[in-house]
Amino acid sequence: MMKGVAMAAVQMNVRIDEALKDEGDAVLRELGVSASDAIRALWTYLADRRALPDMSTTADEAAREAERQRRLKLVRESAGMVHRAFVEAGLIGEDEDLLDGMDDAELKDYRRQLAYERYMNRNGNWEAA
Repeated sequence: MMKGVAMAAVQMNVRIDEALKDEGDAVLRELGVSASDAIRALWTYLADRRALPDMSTTADEAAREAERQRRLKLVRESAGMVHRAFVEAGLIGEDEDLLDGMDDAELKDYRRQLAYERYMNRNGNWEAA
């Protein structure tokens, strides 16, 4: 925005959910800010920084956490299946933890080894012992 230069004002029309507008208007009233001031501040931010401000909401955070929990559940279920298979094969006892005592580097090496073995088995380059 150029200081000292008169600029033409334009009107903007935006469609949003009525309940969301009412909630937003109430917050702006509590803060003593008009909707026009809030929009003007956003557009100034965009023009100055050429980027959006951080607009993550609690709904976004809740959705990310729900997805994280879903993925953790899948990992736990998969680990449980592997554990049961090892127990059934007699390779470990029921109370043994496959990964007990491994640090991050050892876990990464272990996953790389498993991936390599799967690759070799899939491509017929691996002979079962």
